[in-house]
Amino acid sequence: MSTETDEGNQQTELGPDEVFCTSCGEVIKSEAEVCPECGVRQRESEENVSSELADARKFELQKVARKDQTTIAVVSFLIPFVGYIMVGKTGLAIINVLTLNYLLLGFFIVPVHTYKIIGNAQDELARHGENW
Repeated sequence: MSTETDEGNQQTELGPDEVFCTSCGEVIKSEAEVCPECGVRQRESEENVSSELADARKFELQKVARKDQTTIAVVSFLIPFVGYIMVGKTGLAIINVLTLNYLLLGFFIVPVHTYKIIGNAQDELARHGENW
């Protein structure tokens, strides 16, 4: 479930049995062992319940959250795989190039996805009371 804020950004509200993926930040069920979006195995459930962010995770989220969503979206529209590199998703950039996705739907999908990656990082930091 999401709501619009005054700035036009989307804030994600978690349900009682939902958490953020530890890798991509997507909202997933708390009992999920693997994220359906990125395929990364999630930590044990007792670690997901913890309200403290690991220092490495916090650093990575802050690095992504500080990026300007509009700038990244524009760059992603012009050169899709570069947008992924700018948000630290080199693996997605390589897949984008190898599958020639940048010639097909990459111009539409990548800007939206990178915009959402940044927004999810900001949401997760805000949820844990951290500054970005």
